[in-house]
Amino acid sequence: MNTVSCTLLIILATVLFQDDFNDGTAEGWYTVGPSNYQVQDGRYHFSGGGAVNDATSYRGESGEVMSTSDYSMQADIEIDVGVFGGMMTRYWEDGEYNMMLVLSIPHQALNLYRWHWTSIVLVDSYSFPVQAGTTYTVKMQCSGDTFAGRAWLPGESEPEGWFVSVTDTLSRPGAAALFTAGTSKNTDVYMSCFFDNAVVETPEPWSLTQNTWAGIKALGSLPQ
Repeated sequence: MNTVSCTLLIILATVLFQDDFNDGTAEGWYTVGPSNYQVQDGRYHFSGGGAVNDATSYRGESGEVMSTSDYSMQADIEIDVGVFGGMMTRYWEDGEYNMMLVLSIPHQALNLYRWHWTSIVLVDSYSFPVQAGTTYTVKMQCSGDTFAGRAWLPGESEPEGWFVSVTDTLSRPGAAALFTAGTSKNTDVYMSCFFDNAVVETPEPWSLTQNTWAGIKALGSLPQ
C-alpha cells in the first residue's frame, strides 16, 4: 500500500499598509479633484455635487507610490449615492490608463475596467447584487501581468476564487487608490461613498487559486 503524505502550506501575507480611519483622519492619503474628502465616524467619506462626478484618493506605504508592483488591496465599501464604488491598483494620476475594479449599481455587477479620464473599457464583469446603503468587502490583486478581483458581504467567508480577471501590460508600481463615481442627476449632492478597513498586502500566489476560477482572460490589444 502506498502512503501519501500531505503537507499543509500556510502562506501569510505581509501587510504593506492598513487604515481603519479610527483616528479620525486620512493622513497619508492624497486626493484628486475638488471632491469633498472627510473621515466621519471612523470611515473615509467621498462626496460631491455640481460639476463634481468622481473622486479618487491614493497612497503608497509611505508616500505617493508603492514600493512594489505586486500587491493586493482590500476595503469595505458602501455606495450611499452614485453608480460606482471601488478601487484601483498601480494607479498613476497622469498615466496612460489605470486598472479599476468597482461595484456597479446600474449593472448589478463587479466590473473590471481599463480606465482613463477620457475613456473607459470594460474588460471583465461578474454578476453581483449591489444595493445603495449596503457595505461590501472588495479585493483587487495585481501580480505580474494579471489583475483580478472579488467581492463579498462582511461577515461572510471570503470567496476562494476570483470573480473577474485580465492580463495587461501595466507594470508600474503606482499607488493603491480608492474611487467612486456619482450619478448625472442635477441634484446638490449626487456622489457619496464610504470606505473603511483598507488593507494593502503582498499578493496571494495565483497557483493556489487558478483551479477555482475560469482562468486568466488574455485580451491582447485593448482600445485606448
